[in-house]
Amino acid sequence: MTDGDESKCPVPHDQRDVWLKHSQQAQQEQKLAQQQDQPKCPVDDHSKDVWLKSGKKHGEAANDVGLASERDVSSIPRTGSEGNWVYPSEKQFFDAMKRKNWDPQPEDMKTIVPLHNYVNERVWRYINLWENGLGGDSCGGIKLTNFKGQSKKLTPRAWFRSTILGMAKPFDRHDWTIDRCGKTIDYVIDFYSEEVKTSKDNIATEPQIYLDVRPKLNSFEGIKMRILKSIGLL
Repeated sequence: MTDGDESKCPVPHDQRDVWLKHSQQAQQEQKLAQQQDQPKCPVDDHSKDVWLKSGKKHGEAANDVGLASERDVSSIPRTGSEGNWVYPSEKQFFDAMKRKNWDPQPEDMKTIVPLHNYVNERVWRYINLWENGLGGDSCGGIKLTNFKGQSKKLTPRAWFRSTILGMAKPFDRHDWTIDRCGKTIDYVIDFYSEEVKTSKDNIATEPQIYLDVRPKLNSFEGIKMRILKSIGLL
C-alpha cells in the first residue's frame, strides 16, 4: 500500500464537516454525566450512535496540540489490495476541518473520530447482511472499491419520505461500490438522526442514528436483490 493509499478512509474528506455538525450533543452528554459523577465514555454502547451535532464557520485556526496521529485500520477490505481501508487520525480529521474554515476544537476529535469509525463499521455490517449467501465467500469475501459522499443530493426514497410523507430528510448520504468476486454492486446509505429528546429530569438523551443501507437500483443485480429482500427471499 502506497503513502497515497494509506491516506484513504471510507468517508470522503469533503464530507467531514457533515459529521462535525453533530458534535455538540455528544460533548454535552459527556459533560452532564461528569457533573453527576457518573462515569461515561463518549463512545460507550449508548453514545457510539451519537453524531457530531453542530459546527460554526470561522477563519481562526484552533490549537492542534495533543492530537493523536495514530490511525486505526478498519475491518473493511479494500479492492485491489491485501489490506483494509485505514481511518484518519485525530490530527488528519482536525486539519481537514480547518481547511474548510470550520472551527473544530481539539477535544472534539476524541468524539468525532471514534464515531466516524464506528458508524462506518456499522454500514459495512449492513452491507455484509445484504451480501450474505450471494457468493462473495467463494473469493475471500466482498471488498469496498470506492465511496462518495453526497449529503446535498437526496435519494429517491429520501425525497419521497421528506416531500410526500413529510418526514425528516437524511443529514448525510454516502454511495459505496463493492466488489463481489469481480462483480460490481453499488450501495446507497441514508443517515437519519432522531430529534434530541429530554428525560423527565430535563437531561438530554442521545439521538440515535438510523442507517438506511440498500443496493442501488442502477443495475439488474441491485434490482434483483431489492425484490428478493422485499419478498423475504434474501
